[in-house]
Amino acid sequence: MTTVYFVRHAHSPWVPNREAERPLSEEGREAADRIADLLADEAVDAVVSSPFARARETVAPLAEHHGLDVAIDEGFRERQLTDGPVESIGETFESAVAAVWEDWSYAWPDGESSLDAQRRGLAALDRVLSRYENGAVVVGTHGQLLTSLLNYYDDRFDADFWRDKLTTPDMYQAEFVDGEIVAIERRYSPDA
Repeated sequence: MTTVYFVRHAHSPWVPNREAERPLSEEGREAADRIADLLADEAVDAVVSSPFARARETVAPLAEHHGLDVAIDEGFRERQLTDGPVESIGETFESAVAAVWEDWSYAWPDGESSLDAQRRGLAALDRVLSRYENGAVVVGTHGQLLTSLLNYYDDRFDADFWRDKLTTPDMYQAEFVDGEIVAIERRYSPDA
């Protein structure tokens, strides 16, 4: 069995047009330490992350605790809604996201559909499952990508889940046998 701990990044202040470079806030850094504490006594074989700063910074304390480097996989980056600010396509962030959740094949100009993002994320997950078979891996990622990945296995992970239930940060433990998911459990509580 392979265990994957999917970690959605912690709080990061909004920085227009700097999506990949947004660092964690002070609140986010404290939450990243709580994520590390949650898995301090677990065996962890690898830490893999989106290249985006907020995802890397969220899993960095955990990697450091376990004496591991954070490996980067582009496949775990957040979905690209469009190439530039959503206002340039006459939308708000909320309306632009709603459109790609309502129609999983729809993409804004120079953006990714939910299906495209899901396929990219699944390819990254396949690399992790192949490389760390029967191990335990922490994956630092983003809310929309995490939701689309988990939706592939369980349709309760949908736009409502992303909007109403997923927190920053958040963590879900998934168990895989022969590439198929056999269990999903939330491991983070923002109240703890």
